Amino acid sequence: MNPTLSMVQVLAIGFLLLGPSGSSSATVDDFRLSLRILTDLLASNQELVRGAAATALAELGPSPETQTALVTALRDPSPRVRAFAIQASGRLGLAATLPAVRAAANDPDSNVRIAALYALGLSRDQSVGRAVRQGLNDKDPIVQLVAREALTHLGQSHTVQPFLAAARDFSPAVRGTAMGILGRLKAPGAFPALTLGLHDPDPSVRSFAAGALGDLGTTDAVAALVDALSDPDPYVRNFAAASLGRLNAKAAIPILWEAVKDSDSLVRLAAAESLVRLGEGEAALAIRELLKDPAYGVRSAAVGAMARSDPSRAMALALEAFDDPAPRVRVAAVQALGRVGGKTAAPYLRRALLDKDLTVRAFAAGHLGASAWRKH
Repeated sequence: MNPTLSMVQVLAIGFLLLGPSGSSSATVDDFRLSLRILTDLLASNQELVRGAAATALAELGPSPETQTALVTALRDPSPRVRAFAIQASGRLGLAATLPAVRAAANDPDSNVRIAALYALGLSRDQSVGRAVRQGLNDKDPIVQLVAREALTHLGQSHTVQPFLAAARDFSPAVRGTAMGILGRLKAPGAFPALTLGLHDPDPSVRSFAAGALGDLGTTDAVAALVDALSDPDPYVRNFAAASLGRLNAKAAIPILWEAVKDSDSLVRLAAAESLVRLGEGEAALAIRELLKDPAYGVRSAAVGAMARSDPSRAMALALEAFDDPAPRVRVAAVQALGRVGGKTAAPYLRRALLDKDLTVRAFAAGHLGASAWRKH
């Protein structure tokens, strides 16, 4: 028995696995059990497990019990876990109401500050403006950019010029961040900067530019993205293929079919997912084939791609992946089941609560609790 779960919890899980699942009492038990498991996992000595538990809390709904667990995660000694907890608070609509998130705008770790500023900006709560403005004077230029993006979401900044200037910065990290922001904001005047970014000497910047053009939402980007499918870097090709699907670029269907034959598995996956989005249902076979890929990252991505592009087929694919030897793939299967499986997913999620990997248990608890929260 894993020491992370008490005997009481194991007995409770056994009851849920064997007992009735349709009653209101079972719904309440699902929620309480899920919350208890996630609370216990937040005390794990493994950073990865605590991070998974913090992320999974976002599925449970903004109940007082969830908020209590979230506050624990926000105080975690690991910056990575704190950042995950901040993201979860944003998804739950709690970023502006939790003092720990506002305080995190001054966290010693820049990634935590970025997560806090981004979540506070998306809250649209005008009272966080003062905390966000502090980020404009941060020593990290990327934090400064995210603070400015947050102020734009709050309606307290209306100029895109700082982002356009940053897209020409000497630092690839700054250029890439600026391009990502320009795309998310659908900023006027961003198109020339983003298409220019597709020719940046740094492949990470070209990747950001390709993804940002999909976010920007203009079909004027289709020709440039089609050209980017020939980029020597697979990450650029990956983002270009994904953006073409998001832009509903039916004119790109022939070239996307060519990309399904790409030498890189993730490019093939992105192209197949876009084709399914564009109505080419037979491309789902390519996604299914990638579930056999030797790389677990590709297999997990294939499960997620099917859940996003073809939910009607995602349940079967997720069940195939449920016993994959790689925990990351089983996590993807649990997440897909939680999102598309409805009532039929509950028995499988309960089973996953006994998975040998604690991160799988965390996400199973989150999705099982989410279903119970919605019913309750």
